[in-house]
Amino acid sequence: MRILFWNTGRRPVVELLRDVCRRRDLDVLVLAETADPMERLVSQLNRDAEQVYFAAPDPLAKSVRRPLRILTRLSGDRVRAVLDSDGVTVKQVSPIIGPDFTLVAVHLRSKLFRDEDDQVFGAGYINREIEEAERQVGHRRTLVIGDFNMNPFERGLVNFDCFHAVMSRDTARRRSRRSAGRERRFFYNPMWNHFGDRSPSPPGFYYRRRSGQTEYFWHLFDQVLLRPELLDYFMDDGLEVLTRIGRQSLVNQHGIPDPNVGSDHLPLFLDLSIERGVLHGSAQPMAQAEG
Repeated sequence: MRILFWNTGRRPVVELLRDVCRRRDLDVLVLAETADPMERLVSQLNRDAEQVYFAAPDPLAKSVRRPLRILTRLSGDRVRAVLDSDGVTVKQVSPIIGPDFTLVAVHLRSKLFRDEDDQVFGAGYINREIEEAERQVGHRRTLVIGDFNMNPFERGLVNFDCFHAVMSRDTARRRSRRSAGRERRFFYNPMWNHFGDRSPSPPGFYYRRRSGQTEYFWHLFDQVLLRPELLDYFMDDGLEVLTRIGRQSLVNQHGIPDPNVGSDHLPLFLDLSIERGVLHGSAQPMAQAEG
């Protein structure tokens, strides 16, 4: 299952999207801050294309403030809307092969308009929505992808009552921990591996230079989180930060995202090997008993 998330920064990048869909053989395309309405996106992506993409079911699609768009080449009955609110959309995805999983796309409020306390409160609210969606679908094979507008080490990502996302697979495989008499399940956050000079990846997804006392310059606002129930389907080399699409570089001569050709965010590509859920030619999903 090949998924790409890109905060396109309201830039006209339809041709780049067409190219990356073809080159990466994408199953699902998740977009934030798109410059085009869904009808034009679908029309342009499908122009002279062998694979046809559809708009995923979205009860809030007509909202003028809708920050997220999801397109997929899976037929309509394989992508079902579960829950939607401002900045969050939850879909149940049923691959042709392998167990179904829950896709949560997020675009959280920018630091330009929210302080850290606001972000922490919002993250806690969204985590409760995710838990409600998991109760509705009856399992915890959950993947969260999008623009969190927070780095992996910030409170909204790591706090117990927020996403509770950890940097270690071994820790995540413990499934949960207790605090103050309550239990909360983990997410695994593989984005920690993409900080700094880790060739061939850039030091982050988003670059910002300001004059304050503390500045990180590079940020990892765009992230993927996985429940432990999906870890058997995830390989480290299946997660990439894209710095080019075909011959087109998405970064300038200094290696910084170039909004003149793409966006000020770089795309995030995930290849989730959900097909491993089929054992010995059987249709029995490996994770079915995990519930």
